[in-house]
Amino acid sequence: MLLQHRRPRPINRVMHTVSYIERKNFVKFDNEHYLLYLNEEKAEVKNEETGESVQGFSYTGSHPDGGTMVEAKGVNDDNRRAKFVAGLIGTEYDIDSQIAILANGTDTDQHAEELKAFEENRRTVKTMIDELIAREL
Repeated sequence: MLLQHRRPRPINRVMHTVSYIERKNFVKFDNEHYLLYLNEEKAEVKNEETGESVQGFSYTGSHPDGGTMVEAKGVNDDNRRAKFVAGLIGTEYDIDSQIAILANGTDTDQHAEELKAFEENRRTVKTMIDELIAREL
């Protein structure tokens, strides 16, 4: 049986960019989710108490606080990278799509293109997660 995969339709996500005085990386949201603070950039942030502008950081993500929510259960120091990589990939490809892409391999030109796009996404995600985990707070 040949597994068919249709490229997921782009999800019309509203992205939020939020600036903070303090640097962020990730926080546990609940027992099944984490918020990852990706797309970090330096930003001028107005201190609400003093009215002065200070150097801070901005983050862009689908969550209203600028984070990106990912599914990640049972995260610990040993598996954090793998769980965050899988969770972030899961925001673009559901598990059925991932299985289909990997099972189909390169048996047709279309499947080869899908696999190439998936692998490029995975490399990008790994780079983003490595930067996030290495970020000093």
